[in-house]
Amino acid sequence: MPPSLSNFNMDLLVPLHALLMERSVTKAAERVEVTQPSMSTSLAKLRRHFNEPLLVRDGRRMVLTPFAESLVQPVTEMLEAIREVVGANAAFDPTTDRRVFTVTASDYVAIVLLRPLLREIDTAYPHVQIRVAPLNHGMVDQLRRGQCDLVIWPPMIQDRELETFSSATLFTDEFVAVVDQDHPEVGEVLTSDQLCTLPYVQIGGPQPTIADSVLAQLGLPLRAVAATDNFTNAACLLPGTRMVAVIQRRLFDQLGPRIGLRTVALDVPLPRLVESMYWHPRNTVDPAHRWLRERVLRLCATDLPDRPHDDLGPSRGARPDG
Repeated sequence: MPPSLSNFNMDLLVPLHALLMERSVTKAAERVEVTQPSMSTSLAKLRRHFNEPLLVRDGRRMVLTPFAESLVQPVTEMLEAIREVVGANAAFDPTTDRRVFTVTASDYVAIVLLRPLLREIDTAYPHVQIRVAPLNHGMVDQLRRGQCDLVIWPPMIQDRELETFSSATLFTDEFVAVVDQDHPEVGEVLTSDQLCTLPYVQIGGPQPTIADSVLAQLGLPLRAVAATDNFTNAACLLPGTRMVAVIQRRLFDQLGPRIGLRTVALDVPLPRLVESMYWHPRNTVDPAHRWLRERVLRLCATDLPDRPHDDLGPSRGARPDG
């Protein structure tokens, strides 16, 4: 016979989910906007109910016990189901309602897309907050667990796990070679021989960049003298040096002229970059989440207009019913 719900204090469900997601009493308290002592009290009650520690110390950090790990998915699904019931037919008014969205994106996307989005939100929607998280190896799991609302990622870099989520295309861009504006050895065109001779700034992250991957596939022996984890750092390393990097044109337009850089044509063909946003299908019909996606898409349509046509609804991996 299944246990009765009367034996569990349902008020502990939200703190339980926060503890499972954050793996920290302090961060869990911040997540649900309560004091740390209040969250510690909730953890103590949960430990008594389950007769299980749930969170244990591992060196300087806290980790979930195997039993707590087994609760992550069912508790997340249960909480989402409750939210769907409670929020049925609910509306979202961004001028008065408070909401914090987490968007996982590269520094490039943060500059060319999220910065104008934040400028718009700051002016018209002061109760809405956007947390910008960097791309990381755990971003798919964070999206699945509800720890982030959107992941912005190039579909050209295939990720089978991301392909199971809903998605929409945002905008396109092109890659350009970038050097110091007074570079004495580079004219209007950078040949593949020059590219292999000049010192090169390599850009890394969860995966190699599209440009670096293509250059590697072509068998070009680049002479990497520096490596960085984002495009902005790569651009900022170039002024006053002989180094070259390959970055997105939109990023160059934002930064390059200000820091003394110029673009040069490459005689190596590189594919156009496509950026898409991914979200969990359970958020497709959520009014607040839909509002965020709508703002992003409208911004892309006006400020970044060369994107393919798409809609606000589900695409790959999504069900029409959300």
